[in-house]
Amino acid sequence: MTYITGFHAMEEFVRSGKAGDATLLVAAAGPRIKKIIELADKAGVGRKAVRREELDAAAPDHRGAAIALEVAPVAAEPSLEAWLETRRGPEAPARSVVVVLDHIEDPHNLGAILRSADVFAADLVVVPERRAAKETDTVARSSAGAVAYVPTTTVPNLARALERLKEAGYWTYAADMGGQALPDADLPDRVALVLGAEGSGVSRLLKERCDGALSIPQYGHVDSLNVSVAAGVFMYELRRRHGAPPSA
Repeated sequence: MTYITGFHAMEEFVRSGKAGDATLLVAAAGPRIKKIIELADKAGVGRKAVRREELDAAAPDHRGAAIALEVAPVAAEPSLEAWLETRRGPEAPARSVVVVLDHIEDPHNLGAILRSADVFAADLVVVPERRAAKETDTVARSSAGAVAYVPTTTVPNLARALERLKEAGYWTYAADMGGQALPDADLPDRVALVLGAEGSGVSRLLKERCDGALSIPQYGHVDSLNVSVAAGVFMYELRRRHGAPPSA
């Protein structure tokens, strides 16, 4: 059983229309919870009053309510091949951003990256099958509900995924402190950005397979940004250059 406990995450999950057989568990009735109850009732989400002790045991970090569901919330999960088919042909969008995550194992970082991916309308997030954070309550809460919206695909081999993206017309870039400064880079319309794990960065194998490397200029005293913060900066700049997405 998975529990979503953050106010934003619960609201967005209900709004996403993907609540299905989820149940809203309510142990208190503050203003935010009343709003969630109203949204859940309109969406046809089941509701159950529970004792605070029950909720404490099931979801210790709740704030008076939680959404219980059998499986964690996810957006569309196309295969990479199926998704690439939507990027072919005369009607395919010319501009596109794919975010490739090289073994991001911290669920808080994954959730924050998904939140930025939703805010800046990244087209796809690619994650490996192994050594990656899974879709958990922590990911859902850290993403403020974005996990229910961002298309994500899981692949067995990131190096092969990069090759397939290249074949589909994407230029691949590793986020790396030694790379070209992002503001100075002349970037193509189709970009696949590879982000590495906290501390270790993008693996040597993937970095060697990328067409280039990009860095964020820094002017302070610390030597690096948290990977989720860096992801937000990169995605903001790519969205700024591409302009608003067609559906906006």
